[in-house]
Amino acid sequence: MCGDGSFGQLGTDNSVYGFGSARRGQVGKCASRIQKSYNVPRLIDGFPNCKIVNIYANGDHSAALDESGHLYVWGRALIGQHDDDQPSEILPSLSVSQVALGWHHALVLSAGELYTLGVYRHQKCDLPGLGNVLGQQSDTRATSSSHDCSSSLSVLETVPFLDGEQVAQIASGTEHSALVTDKGTVFTWGWGEHGQLGLGDTSDHVAPQRVNVGDNGQGMSGSFAVYCGSGFTVAVKSP
Repeated sequence: MCGDGSFGQLGTDNSVYGFGSARRGQVGKCASRIQKSYNVPRLIDGFPNCKIVNIYANGDHSAALDESGHLYVWGRALIGQHDDDQPSEILPSLSVSQVALGWHHALVLSAGELYTLGVYRHQKCDLPGLGNVLGQQSDTRATSSSHDCSSSLSVLETVPFLDGEQVAQIASGTEHSALVTDKGTVFTWGWGEHGQLGLGDTSDHVAPQRVNVGDNGQGMSGSFAVYCGSGFTVAVKSP
């Protein structure tokens, strides 16, 4: 898997490699200050003795998840942190099951709870420590996450959710997000300028909004998986 920004690959020895743009540390430690990219895979060091089971990349940052649910990030800081060219564990109190990286935010799923870390730049909201990351219009529960000094300061926000459905899958685009529930319902929120939220408008939305995915009231059976591009979203239906 490769693209603009970073690449991660798990080898048989559980090593993680990256190549491509290195200007924010997203493919690991640079050999020199003038080194801006790498065109061959190179080892990303700094991981503790753990088994990495999933890797993620978007924008200028990267992330990895180990088998115990520990989350490591590197590259451009999501917010309130310095860029870091080596993986650092964040949110140590959470056992993370899924992660989705946007350009300026991340979604984190843990024990059925969905959180946002970072900020949507198209939202009129305060920075962490000064207010609600998801904006003052939402009814979120703020939970300050105290990290060690290597992770600096960030704020974790619970994503508002209704109807008692459980989050099954998450995805993030440039500045928008999507999820699918255990009942197959699709929700989107964030930046909507190009209609990527699928809500029939081009407005931004702070909180998740239910999407009518082509059933026209017919109650289609089956479940969806959802994927976000930079300014678009794709929902795939399976029986």
